Amino acid sequence: MFLSLVLGLTGCSFKVTKPMLQVALSRSMKVSTKVAYADSLEKRIGLPYVQDGDPAQVLDIYYANDSVRKDAVLVDIHGGFYVAGRRENKRRFASFFLKEGFDVVLIEYRLNDGTRDVADELADCAAGLDYLATHARELGLNPDRMFLTGDSAGGHLALYMAEGIENKSMPIRPKVFRSRGVLLNCPAYDFAMFPEVEALSQSAIAWFVGPRYKDKELMQTLSPRTYIGTYSGPLFLSTCKRDFIRSESMLLKADCDSLSRPLDFVDIDSNDRRVRHVHNVSNPHLPESQEVNSRMAAFMDKYLK
Repeated sequence: MFLSLVLGLTGCSFKVTKPMLQVALSRSMKVSTKVAYADSLEKRIGLPYVQDGDPAQVLDIYYANDSVRKDAVLVDIHGGFYVAGRRENKRRFASFFLKEGFDVVLIEYRLNDGTRDVADELADCAAGLDYLATHARELGLNPDRMFLTGDSAGGHLALYMAEGIENKSMPIRPKVFRSRGVLLNCPAYDFAMFPEVEALSQSAIAWFVGPRYKDKELMQTLSPRTYIGTYSGPLFLSTCKRDFIRSESMLLKADCDSLSRPLDFVDIDSNDRRVRHVHNVSNPHLPESQEVNSRMAAFMDKYLK
């Protein structure tokens, strides 16, 4: 994974620059052309959630087959360390849950480019979720049976959205969307600490965090960790031994433990080198990945009862 290649270098003595990051991330920008089960189903592709908006402010909807459909929705926010990733590359991941009977929505958002920052991405996610909630019935979706999921940077965005549903004091939040729970895979969590990664050059930090990265107060307001104490909804979290930002998941688990709040936690211990950061998304065919995704489906089933 490109993230392992980049931040796996944080213990090195040299600086990781923006050009180095761009090379490492280039592969993630390519949309997979492999046929997925999701491709065979009824779908709506590229629905704009902002009128006259940016081409990236769109979402895709895949509908589960009527024979297994549960009238429930999994809304996915992709990762990519805020500067990469595409919703189309989540089709194989989505296929698992479509086979389980969940409709799946894949949200796209504008990526950081050195002028935009995570605040813009959060605003896009909020707009996309509110569009879904407002138009759910006409889109054939049930607004009362929706779950949020995200991986890596998408985990940050998904958790922040879930927190904002309950916490009206947050600066960026969905106003209409409601969620039955949030499911996170290897998420970024303590966003405020990312500008302090010494192995990254300032140009690299400005690119993936945003040009306002030196504003510590802003970084705090954009960090899911700042608001975790106000979130009371169901929470699922997965990580694994080879997740290079495993410490982020363990910090979230520790915070949940200290708050005595329930957490469905999955920690995969495998010697398979493919079982690493967001393996259940990038390699959903692996037995360990199927274990995580099966636990995710069971988690949602539990909160649909």
